[in-house]
Amino acid sequence: MISKRVRDAEEVKKRVILKALFKKVVRAVITNNQWLDGESDDDPKISSNVRKNIALLMRTKRKMGMLTAAEKSLIRTPHLVRTISDRKKLCILFAGLRCFFFIPPKLRARLVPAIKFLSLSTGRTIIRQGDLPLTIYFIVTGEVQMIKTAGSTLSRKLASKGEIIFGPGDCIGDVAMLEDCTRTHTFITTSQCELLVLFDNDFISILKPYMKKIWNEKKTALKALDYFEFLSEDQILKACKLCTLKQYKPLDTIYIHDRGTLTNVHFVLSGECVILQCLEMKVIIKNGRKIHQLVDQLEDTYLNFDSEHVVKSTSDTINKSRNRTTDIYESHFIDVGSLTFGGIFGLGEKMHHRVIMARNTVQCLLLPRFFLLDKKQNPGNIWQRRLFYLDCIIPSREALFDDFLKTLKWKKFKFDFIHRNLISNTIDIARDDDIPILCRIEEDRETY
Repeated sequence: MISKRVRDAEEVKKRVILKALFKKVVRAVITNNQWLDGESDDDPKISSNVRKNIALLMRTKRKMGMLTAAEKSLIRTPHLVRTISDRKKLCILFAGLRCFFFIPPKLRARLVPAIKFLSLSTGRTIIRQGDLPLTIYFIVTGEVQMIKTAGSTLSRKLASKGEIIFGPGDCIGDVAMLEDCTRTHTFITTSQCELLVLFDNDFISILKPYMKKIWNEKKTALKALDYFEFLSEDQILKACKLCTLKQYKPLDTIYIHDRGTLTNVHFVLSGECVILQCLEMKVIIKNGRKIHQLVDQLEDTYLNFDSEHVVKSTSDTINKSRNRTTDIYESHFIDVGSLTFGGIFGLGEKMHHRVIMARNTVQCLLLPRFFLLDKKQNPGNIWQRRLFYLDCIIPSREALFDDFLKTLKWKKFKFDFIHRNLISNTIDIARDDDIPILCRIEEDRETY
């Protein structure tokens, strides 16, 4: 017969084991909380950190490309041990990661044996300013802050200033590699991060020729525009890091609405852009005359402009007229003007029912507006003055409507004037007798 003390000892042992197991589960949940909470990825919370808010809103709102335990294990596996099936899985995996979207498929396949996986906790220094560049990092999950340290190490007076927060899909450490210089900034993790690492030898042999070409194109584009003559070398490097070169096909919609400081400012490098304004009008028929009234709609409603919409505007007007028995509405598209090399838009100009489309193949340089409005890149409020200039030279929606009404009046006057003159001269119309007889002789073809 088992004594009470032995039974109690076994019960206590079971409780201790269960408590230890429960603590282990809780620790695992806390460690992986950022991946378990899916709602926080789709709806990031706005905090008091302005730079973090900008970084969150600039990134596409979608779930972060989290790697499963099997995928992490596969990346950590030595390439020689991987099977052909494993290598295909990694190629498919890298193709779906946002940080590799800009890399061509052939180069992406060459990265499979060279990429390493790294997981870091909050507050870890990834890159230190002044060090030699040995690695380049691709952020899969988490956030990394870029810090610039100013001051002298000897005097121990160092001032650190956070400049940009990078997140999933961004690449860090590439600037020093492409410029062949020491690290220009310090990068510190602000949350739990998962990174893909590429060492210098592999970067030089695989990615550097391709990325160097794009990097030089960005620098050439920045130096070709007079707007950036005042930028220092450090500012040019930062601008190259943030800017993108984008090409648009004919009739592509380039710019349609303003998103505040998150909007990309477009600088036209080649091609021709057209500013297209849609005037939505209400037509009232009174005493046999058509009276046009400009429809005043909400600012947050935008029309879907494309080539088909423009071509089918007449049929759309007819359909609207048939569907509405009381009110008749018309949509008129007006070519406001064109933008060529050196043209700029996206600074915050009025875009109510207005879009900018590519008339032919257009190439633009895109820079975030928050970067341009920073004090260092905005001496003397040059971008605000440029915005004021654009608002002055580009006609407003109301001015275009007034010009439309004047054009209608001129067409009516021209038609009435020609019609009156034709009626008044009906007496002088030539008669058959006025035609020379030689012109009225009809020859009999049968004689020939």
